[in-house]
Amino acid sequence: MSHGICAPLVTVVVPTYCGADRIGDTLRSLAHQTMDPASFEVVVVMNGPADGTPEVLARIRREHPSLRLRSITVPEAGAGRARNAGVSSAAGTYLTFVDDDDSVSATLLESLAARVADGIVPLAMVADVVTDSTPSVIEFDNYLNRRISVQTGQTVPGESLPVALGFVAAKLVPTALARTAEFDSSLRSGEDVVYWFDLFNRAPFLFSVVESSTGAAYHRSIRVGSISRQASSYDFSVSQRLEVIQRLASREVTHPAAVRVRDALMVSQTVLINGYLRETGEEVRLRAIEQIRELGLETVVRYDVLNAGLAHDLAICYAFPPWVDTSGSVAARRIRSRGVVVDVISQSLKSWSGRDPSGRLIAQEFISDHAELTGKAGVFEWRPIERFVTAGFQQITTWEATKGSYRSVYSRSMWPASHFLAALYKIRRPETTWIAEFSDPQQRDSRGGFRGARCRPGPLLDELLAALAATGVELAPDVPISELVEVLAYGLADEIVFTNEHQREMMLDYLGRPTLEERVRDVSVISEHPTLEPHFYQLAPSDYELDPGVVNLAYFGAFYKTRGLAEVVEAISALSVERQRLLRLHVFTAEPEELTLAAQNAGLNGVIIANSYVPYLEALNLAARMDALIINDANTVGMHSRNPYLPSKWSDYAGSGSDVWAIVEPGSVLSEKKSRYQSRIGDAEAAQEQLVAIIKDHQ
Repeated sequence: MSHGICAPLVTVVVPTYCGADRIGDTLRSLAHQTMDPASFEVVVVMNGPADGTPEVLARIRREHPSLRLRSITVPEAGAGRARNAGVSSAAGTYLTFVDDDDSVSATLLESLAARVADGIVPLAMVADVVTDSTPSVIEFDNYLNRRISVQTGQTVPGESLPVALGFVAAKLVPTALARTAEFDSSLRSGEDVVYWFDLFNRAPFLFSVVESSTGAAYHRSIRVGSISRQASSYDFSVSQRLEVIQRLASREVTHPAAVRVRDALMVSQTVLINGYLRETGEEVRLRAIEQIRELGLETVVRYDVLNAGLAHDLAICYAFPPWVDTSGSVAARRIRSRGVVVDVISQSLKSWSGRDPSGRLIAQEFISDHAELTGKAGVFEWRPIERFVTAGFQQITTWEATKGSYRSVYSRSMWPASHFLAALYKIRRPETTWIAEFSDPQQRDSRGGFRGARCRPGPLLDELLAALAATGVELAPDVPISELVEVLAYGLADEIVFTNEHQREMMLDYLGRPTLEERVRDVSVISEHPTLEPHFYQLAPSDYELDPGVVNLAYFGAFYKTRGLAEVVEAISALSVERQRLLRLHVFTAEPEELTLAAQNAGLNGVIIANSYVPYLEALNLAARMDALIINDANTVGMHSRNPYLPSKWSDYAGSGSDVWAIVEPGSVLSEKKSRYQSRIGDAEAAQEQLVAIIKDHQ
C-alpha cells in the first residue's frame, strides 16, 4: 500500500474494461473528494485486453499523489468478476462501487461516511449525466431520485426503498457484509440487483439517506443512443431480465422484509419487460410467455405487470378465479384458449363459494387489468344484476380513459349479469365485437323448470329493451330475466357460443321467434369447454397417497338430484370381496360426510374414500395419476326433450391421459365421446361389468 500504515475507512472499487478513454475522469472525481485522502482508497480492477489503462493510472498518480490508488488484474472479462475481485482485495472497513464511465460529486464519500452505523447502509442521490449532448446535461429528475428524495435525511427500512437495491452504486456497505455474497458472473446484466438482494437477505439493513443539501450524488453517465439500442433487443429486454428473475426466485428467503424486497425487485424487472412489449407486437409477447414457461416461472412472474397496458379486448365473467365456480373456471380456460390479452370484470363470490388461488394460473398469461366488484352476488336477481352492470360500466369507462374503446367484449353466462353488462357495452359501443357464450340454457333449469324471476323497471331495462326494439324484437317490461338475457345475446351479439349442439337446439326450440332463430344460426358456433395443456397437470403436484397395489378410480364433483353415484355404489357392493380389495374409489366432493355414511352402510369402508374438494390444479394432477376417472351425465329424462348438457369435467379428463368411464344418458353428447368405458345411468349391472373390465385392464 502506497500511503502510510493505517487501513482506510472506505474502499472504492472501480471495475474497468477497455476504459482507458474514460476512467481518467472517474478517478479525478475521486481525487477531488472532501474526505481526507488518507481515509479512503481506490482499487481499480482491470478485466479486459491491454488498452493503455495502466498508463492512465500512472498519470493520475502523478497528478494526484495523495490519492491512494492501486490496481489489480482479473484474467477473465466481466463486471461481476471484477467487482468480486475488488471486494476481496478491499482494505477499507466500508466499501462502495463506481463504474469506470461514471463520476461522483466532491462530497459523496464524506457524506456517506458521516451516516455509517450498525445495521445502516448510507445512500445518496443518483444524477444522470447525458453525455450525448454538448455540453453534458446533469439531470436529477429520474426514477431513482423520485423515490429516494422523499426520504432525504431520514433512516428507513431497506424494504421501503427496494429501488436502491437495483443499482450497484451510491451506497456504502460494510466490507464484511459485502463479502458474504458474490456477483453472479453468469448473468449478462442485472447481477448488481441479485448481489444487493443477497446482502439484504443475509442481514436486512436500514437505508440512511444523505441530505440533498450536502450536494452528495453519484453521477451516472447516460448515452441515450446506446441505451435505446440495447433496450430494443429482445435478449436484453426480455431474456436477461427473466434470468435475473430466475436467480431471485431461486433464493431461499425466510425474513418477511426480504420476501417483500425480492417481490419488488422481480416486479421491477417485469416492468422493464413490459416496456419492451409495449413497443413490439403480440408475437414477441407470446415468445416471452413461452420463455417464462421454459424457465418454470409461471408462478413467479406477475402477469398483471407483464401485460399492463397491452389489453385492447375485454372479458366480462361474473364468476371468475380465484372463486371456486365451474363457470368461472371454464371462462378462464376460454380466455386462455382464445389467446388474446384482456381486461377482466368479475364479481366477488365471497358469500357463495370458497377461494382457490391456483385458478388464477389458468388465464394469467392473457390478463392485464382485473377488477373484481364487491357487493351482494346474485344469479337471477335484478338488483344485484343492476349493481354489477352499473359498477362494471364505471370501471370500464375508467380503463377506456387511457386505452380507448375495446375491440371486443367476451362474456360468459351461467350467471346472467355477465351478458347484461356486455350487452350494455355493445349498445353504447356498437363498433365493438360482442362474443356471448352460454354454458347452459338460461330459461330452463336442470329439472326442466322455468326460471320466472322478472326484471324491474328502471333506466337499465329501458335502454336494453329499446336496443332490442331497434332490431325488431319487442319484449314486455316485466320480461323474465332468463328470457331477456338469452334474447339480448341473440339479437345483439356478433358471435354466440354454445358448448354443444343439443344445447343450441333446445334453446332455439322454445325461442318461438323464427327471424331471431335464423340470426342465431348464422352467428353461432359450437365450442366445447377447452382442455388445458399437459403442463397444467403437473403445476400443482398432490401429496394425496394412492396405493399402487390396487386400481384407483376417481370422481370429482358435486352430487345433485339429477347426478349421483348410486349405481356405482351398488355395483361395487355386488363385486366379490376379492375384487373389492383390488379397488379404491376416491371421491372429491363438497359434502364428503354424506358419501362416507353411505359407504359405511354399504359395508364399503376403505373401498370408497370420500374427500373434500381440492384446488383445481391439484385435482388435475390427481386426475392424471388415476387409473380411471368417472364422469356422469345429468339425468334429464322427462325433463328435457334432449340432454343439453356436456359435463365440464370431460375437458379436464380429456387432457389427463387417464382412462375415462362415462355413465351416460342414451343419445347425450357425452354418450358420443370416445371414453374407454361406458354404461347407462341407473344401470348397476352394466356398471358392475365396467368395474370388472377396469380391474382386469389395470390390475
